[in-house]
Amino acid sequence: MALAFRLGLSTLLALIGVAGLVQLSLQPPLASRPGDSVSVVLADLEAQEALLDQRQQATLLLNLFVGAQITRYFWGGFSGYLEVLGIERPRDMKAELKVEDQQSAQLRLIPRTGQETYLARVEAIEGVPRGVVCRGEGTPGAFPIQADRLACPPGWRPLGSLRRLRPSP
Repeated sequence: MALAFRLGLSTLLALIGVAGLVQLSLQPPLASRPGDSVSVVLADLEAQEALLDQRQQATLLLNLFVGAQITRYFWGGFSGYLEVLGIERPRDMKAELKVEDQQSAQLRLIPRTGQETYLARVEAIEGVPRGVVCRGEGTPGAFPIQADRLACPPGWRPLGSLRRLRPSP
């Protein structure tokens, strides 16, 4: 009796599974589907990947810039040269470095493609250097001070820190 019950239950579950498969319309993998939509989807995915790679490179460079400028400030003031800070100019981005009255230093990275711009700023506020790394479009406005920290200009967003980019153990 137990064997018949198991066999009947297995048959019932198999029939339910087959019924579910029949109702599902199985589609081939994305890359093998016909039509223009596949090429558009693949192009979008490639553009997103390129943007994420660009952001990662900008985040690395700008965080290095902030750390180097803070160190440099304590050794006599901000530097107007990336080479002095030990930072190489990126090949695929235009780098604009500006130092103002030894009270602030700013590095702007402008990619050759895309509209997003990356920006790092370090300011000496009451003798203490503070830094921020941002991303946005267009020309940035003033950098406000919020809760004793330097913040991104209005319309710009903070760019992730290096801690977020490193894989967790």
